[in-house]
Parts: sequence; C-alpha cells; structure tokens
Amino acid sequence: MFNSLCSLPQFTRRCRQCWLVLSLLAGLFNGNAWAAQDRIVSRAYWDDPTASASVEAAREQIYTPYSQVLSRGYTDSATWVKLRIDPTGIEDANEALVVRIRPVYLDEIDLFDPLDASGKTRKTGDLIAYGQEEYRSLAHTFVIPAGQQARDIWLRVKTHSTSMLHAEVYTQRDMLAKEHQLLLIYYFVLAMITVFLVMVFINWMQYRDYLYAVFVVRHALYLVFALSNFGFHRLLLDGVVAPETLDLGYSWLVIAATGFSFWFESRFLSEYSPPFWANLVIRFLLLCCLAATVLLACDQVLMALRLNMLLNGLGVLCFLVLSMLIIDDRHAAEKKVSSLLKKKWVVSYYAFITVLLSVSVLPSLGSMAGSEMSTNALVFYALCSGAVMTVLMQMRANQLRRSSLQAQQELVLQIQRTEIEKERRQEQSQLLTMLMHELKNPLAVIDLSQHDTQDAQTREYVTRNVNIIKNILDRCINADRLADGKFVLHPQSLNVVKLVKDWVGKHLIATDRFDVRCAQAVLMVQADLQCLTIMLNNLMDNALRYAAADSTIQIDICERLDADARQGVCVRVSNRPGFVGFPDAQRVFKKYYRSAGAKTESGTGLGLYLVKTLAQSMGVVCTYAPDDEQVRFELWIPT
Repeated sequence: MFNSLCSLPQFTRRCRQCWLVLSLLAGLFNGNAWAAQDRIVSRAYWDDPTASASVEAAREQIYTPYSQVLSRGYTDSATWVKLRIDPTGIEDANEALVVRIRPVYLDEIDLFDPLDASGKTRKTGDLIAYGQEEYRSLAHTFVIPAGQQARDIWLRVKTHSTSMLHAEVYTQRDMLAKEHQLLLIYYFVLAMITVFLVMVFINWMQYRDYLYAVFVVRHALYLVFALSNFGFHRLLLDGVVAPETLDLGYSWLVIAATGFSFWFESRFLSEYSPPFWANLVIRFLLLCCLAATVLLACDQVLMALRLNMLLNGLGVLCFLVLSMLIIDDRHAAEKKVSSLLKKKWVVSYYAFITVLLSVSVLPSLGSMAGSEMSTNALVFYALCSGAVMTVLMQMRANQLRRSSLQAQQELVLQIQRTEIEKERRQEQSQLLTMLMHELKNPLAVIDLSQHDTQDAQTREYVTRNVNIIKNILDRCINADRLADGKFVLHPQSLNVVKLVKDWVGKHLIATDRFDVRCAQAVLMVQADLQCLTIMLNNLMDNALRYAAADSTIQIDICERLDADARQGVCVRVSNRPGFVGFPDAQRVFKKYYRSAGAKTESGTGLGLYLVKTLAQSMGVVCTYAPDDEQVRFELWIPT
C-alpha cells in the first residue's frame, strides 16, 4: 500500500486519500445524515464548589447556558447540569426516552427527574457496574418517561477526570439509530488503528529496528486506549473486574499512553543528534510524565490527570519547536544517515498533531467550548497521528531498504576488490620472495670472493655493504610476511642479556661502540625467538647507523614493573643523534617513514615499523622516549 511514498506526487496522493477518509468520518458525525431528533432544547450548568448541595438547593441556583458539550476542565466541584426536554410530537406520554451521556470516563452521574416518583437514587458512571445501566449502551444512560409537557431534569456530575459532558435525549427508536451510528464510527476507528498496527509490526519483523519496536508498542497501547475510551472495557470486563479497579486502570492507561508516546517521540528525534539543550527539554518532559505517574500512585488522581493533559498540549508544542530548530537536512547528507527523514515531513507531522491535539486539550482544560469531536478527540488524535506517523515510518523503511540494497551492492564490490587485492598481494609476495632469493645468491658469491683480497679496508667495505643489502632484503621479507599474517609465534624462555651480547659480538668492527649495562648475567623472558631477535637487531642496528660518529651506544637491561604492576624486563637503547637529528615522535613507527636527514643513507623505513608491529602481536611494549640529548627506544618484555 505504501511501497512508493518517497516521491512528492505519490505522498500528496496518499494525503488526499487520508483526507477522504477523514471526510467520511466527519460525515458519520453529521447528525443530519441520521433521522434522529434530540429532545433537549436547552442546556445550562452550575458549579457546586462544596460538592454537597441537595437537589432542592440546586434547583434554586442561577444556571449558565451552554451549547452541545459542557467543558469545565479539572475541578473538585460538583457540576449540576439542567436539561430542558421537549416531548412535542410524542403521542404516548409514557413512551420511554433514553438519556445518553458521554464520555465514559465520568465517574459519578446522578439523575433527578420530576416525573420519577420511585424515590430511588439513580446513578450511572464509570464507578457503576456496566450491568446496572438502565439501557445497554457503551455510553452512560438513563431511561425516563416522555411526559406531556416540556420539563427540566437535572444531572449531578462528580469526576476526577475532566468535567466534559455531552448529554442527548432520544426516543428508543432514535436511540437505536444513533447507537448504530456511534458503533459504526467506533469500529471504523478501531479497524484503522489495527491496520496501522499490523503495518508497522510487519515492518518491524522485516527490519528489526529499535524505533519500529517502540512504535509497535505505542500503537498497541493506542489501540487498548481507544477500546477503553469507547467503553469496551466496561462491557468486556463487567463482572470480572470491579468498577473502581477499571476506573483506576483507565487512569493508568491514559498516563501510560502519554508517557510512552513521549518516549517514542524522544527516540525519534534522538536520531537527529539534538544538542545538549534540546536533550534537557526532552528529559524535562519525560520527568513530568514520571511526576504524573508518581501523583497517580499517591492517589492524587485529579492532579495526575490534569498534569497529564497539560503535558499533552505542552509536549507536542515542544516537539514542534524542537523539530524546527534541531533538524538539519545537511546532517543526513554529510553523514549518509539513511534513516533520517527530511525536515519538511517531520515539522509537518508535528504541526498537524499540534493542531489536532488542541481540539482535545483546550476543551479538556476548560479553556474553550467543547464539541462532538472533543469527547473522543484523544482517540482521533491517536488515529490521525498514528496514520501520519505510519506514513513517515514507511518512508523511513523505504529509505532503509534502498540503503540496504546499496550497502549490499557496495559489499559485493568490496569483496571483489578484496579478492583482486588479495591476488595482487599474492603475486607481489611471490615476486618479492623470488627476487630476494635470486639476489642473495649473488651477494653470497660477492661476500666469498672478497675474502681472497689482501686489502683489509676493501674487505671491510664490501662486507659492510653486503650486510646492508641483506638487512634490507630481510626487512622487506619480514614486512611482507607480517602484512600477510604469516608470523606464527612460538613463545619460549629466552635470556635477553645473551641475545643482546651475541648481536654485539657479531659486529666486531662496532663492538667498542656498544656499552651494555646489566646487573645480572641472566634475565629470562617468555617470547618468540625469531620475533624478539628481529626487534633487538633492528633497534641496535638503527642506533649504530644513525648515532653520532665515534659516540657510544648505551644498552641498559633491567627488571621493571609496567603500569599494571606486571613483572618484565626492559631493554633501553640510547644514542646521541648524528647528522640526521631526532626522528619525528609522531611518525617514527610509521611504515616507510624516514627523516629528511636519513634519506642520504640506504634504508627502507621498515625497521622500526617491524619492531612496533611485532611488539604489539607479542604483548611487548615498545616506546620512543628521548631526552634532551639522546634518542632512546625501550622494549618492555613480560617475563
């Protein structure tokens, strides 16, 4: 039904369809469409602040006329309503008339009719069992005789809910027609809310999105609220649950519907990354909902319901202002957030429900005269806001669907690129391995041939450069193996002091430049021999190549605890910087990094990169910690 709501023409067409539905609903409310005559010719009310006046005293008061629906807001007073009934056109004076009173959440309604000679107290309302109604209807009813002349009857209303009252008097025939009209409206509204609930539930099943889950629960709560607001809970639970419990349960339902609706709206707007002040406003509204819940739990029903109604009006107005201020369409475009709807749709939604809810909130608070729509305005708010939000959520679902398809396509392309890159890497690795092997053989021949020369200077020169080339080749191979994850660690007990001294001993020409300091001859660690050898070799070779000429390279080996108090061995390699100067501390471990001065020397920029990367894989800590005079690298190796 809503598979293509993304374009403006299609959205406009859907809005026209919704308008037709609302027009049909308005037509159902049109009394002229149903042949039924209301026998009330005038209405008036009087507030009893003491809530204790007798009917005799009430008859003597001055009443204020009103039309159609009485709206007195939330009050501790009892409200007396005087209705003038005209039986003109009714031939039988004993024919029964039915007094129908809505809404159903009015607690207690007493009837005083001059033609009633029974002397019994006649009551109806939310605190009276449904089975005791004088006429079976979802609304509250009394049955009275028509009489021969026009007369006044009185209703006394006392309720914790808003004192909104819509009274009608019909003959039984006309009452039957009006009941059919009312039930048709109720069933239509409930059916539409159910349809929207099923739609959002299907979308939740498809996407398993958190916001959809909250929306499904909110819509289900709206459905239960609509059923109760129409009076179905009194019909279905009559004789099972006490009227007082049903009345209290309805109050809890009203507050829960508001609180959960606010929670949904807060989650909806949170996707737009509201600023701190906007979050404060939203939290304030949620705290007010919590305050209404606490008041109801403390049996302050009137205060709780009044605060809840104020929140309904204030809350949607706040959400309207927030949507206008915090939503920026560029945010979704920059961050590519596919679930964010455009600002114009969200603001239009909040503007619509603000206007719609004012029809209910203002009459309920007694700030404006009520109408036929006002008695069930919260239900129609649930219907209309649910319908528009369902459309918006469907638009959101369509955006998510397109984003998902795009992500799948990008994933396929990424997999293809990864496979191509993998093949390229394999070919590059094979080529590199082959080149390394082919180069090492000629280097070995060169190294052997130079041993026959009698010139010691030439022999030292050739040996040094052959070793440089071998080191370059080894680092390239190790970097390639590391990138492919081919290093397999085999931890074992190793003597760090012996490894360092063995390396120094192999470099006979530079032996005098190393100063190895260690208080112990044996310091054992748990590490992989090959990896630890590579790290120590690279650090000491790096110091030997870039230290100041004829300066001493200091190697300190000692036991030391790390920041987490773990035992380990620290190897520190220190040297005074040569002509290349100090390396960049932010880039010293980066792959292929070489300082500007070092580029005059042969090298790959892989040595320190290998040290850092291998250290991370082994649980070793490698740091660059220079002081004012020396370049210093430290390895902390766990024991």
